Amino acid sequence: MRVLFSRILLLSLAIATSTFAQGQSSNSLPHRHASRTQTSSKESDHLQAKVTSAKFHLWETVEELRDRIGEPREYYVPAIERLISPAEFERYRDVYKKIYDVFYRDTPVGLVRVLVAYGKDDSRSHLEPDIRVTHVFFIFDKNVMLRDSLAAIEEVRDLCTGGCLLNGFAASAIAQPQSPSEAQMLLAHKMQQQWEDEMPDATPGVQVFYRDSPYAIDFERSPVERIDLTLVSNANQEKYSMVVRKQEPTMLDVWHPKGVAATGP
Repeated sequence: MRVLFSRILLLSLAIATSTFAQGQSSNSLPHRHASRTQTSSKESDHLQAKVTSAKFHLWETVEELRDRIGEPREYYVPAIERLISPAEFERYRDVYKKIYDVFYRDTPVGLVRVLVAYGKDDSRSHLEPDIRVTHVFFIFDKNVMLRDSLAAIEEVRDLCTGGCLLNGFAASAIAQPQSPSEAQMLLAHKMQQQWEDEMPDATPGVQVFYRDSPYAIDFERSPVERIDLTLVSNANQEKYSMVVRKQEPTMLDVWHPKGVAATGP
């Protein structure tokens, strides 16, 4: 299972979620297989042993996550796009520094790989900063359309309980709470203090990325590759789209979670 993370997507992610002050934002994810062959029985059994039903929360500490879920049985090194075992963790961390936790989850649209990225929060202490969750990447194993992908992820359903605004930008879309709750605004305030750029409308939200295609993206029907749960700003992305790309965003219908629909093609 590999995810294609092109330069266009990198730029879009940087603008939409901003650059984390300590350089902890994503810059590389696993590539998907070149040919979409069916997962072997042995590989499927191996993955099922790593599946968790636990939910992931932005800005919780690594200790809190470990207490709830336990230690990962696999890690990902973005600098070299490689999955590693716990036995290799120390060696690779000493060399590459940035390492993501890897988990798996069964969803109504199939198995999803979950990558958890961390960043430093020095609001309590500059000498001993807290290590907190800044991004959670949900990577799909098969083709699924926009609203089905959103409905398949419990964290997104919780995020969008009151409805989420959906805007399409180039090869991605942003889902942001239509009327952020007090808890969501407080979370955004805590997280934004560690982001470099100003994001006046920042809230927790998701950015949806689509699979590479030679054809123009159809935001509703093109197959989704992954969903990134992090701090988002529709206003920042709209400004970039208008000023740099000279193109208005595509405003989609507000999304309300109502369960999971049929999967995409």
